Amino acid sequence: MKGVRVLFDEVNQKRVIQIDVEEIDPADELLEDLVDTILAEQAKDDEKYDWEDVKRLLKKEGKL
Repeated sequence: MKGVRVLFDEVNQKRVIQIDVEEIDPADELLEDLVDTILAEQAKDDEKYDWEDVKRLLKKEGKL
């Protein structure tokens, strides 16, 4: 599949799937869902912000 590569370790076991997000077919919804899930999982421990605080800040900066 274009934009996806499987990498193997020294004993020829599959170890890593490498996805070039600029090369994948945007019409491939399953692959897009996989990438979205990986990114969401990666961000799950990121700092969270209250929506009302963000909205106030954006209004103050004239961005909303």
